[in-house]
Amino acid sequence: MEISKVHGDHGHEYGPVTPAGAGHGTLKDYAIGFILSVILTAAAFAIVMSHVMAPEPTVFTIAGLAAVQVMVHLVCFLHLSSASAQRWNVTAMAFAVVVVVVLIVGSLWIMHNMSDHMAGGENKLPPLQLQP
Repeated sequence: MEISKVHGDHGHEYGPVTPAGAGHGTLKDYAIGFILSVILTAAAFAIVMSHVMAPEPTVFTIAGLAAVQVMVHLVCFLHLSSASAQRWNVTAMAFAVVVVVVLIVGSLWIMHNMSDHMAGGENKLPPLQLQP
């Protein structure tokens, strides 16, 4: 395999080129991605375990950290960039972002509605009473 001389948006070489012409990431890219992923995961864990926020802001903060982590994985591990040669990759990334937003918002909406409808309230059925 030969080493690619193509410089990406990060200003470094991409390492060995596959027979199809695609470049692999360098050890530095993978190390940066791994460290950022660990930091983002630890931050989400710390926010949940320390109870520093109310439940609703905690959910939105974790969703934001998850979105950032998805972007870290796409850039550091899948090597997606905004280079003109990767136009279809950018389109796929935009589609992935839309799908992730729909999944997160839809899941939160469904869980909120289930919580409202199952919590009871005025129309709550009386508790089941056993006949002796």
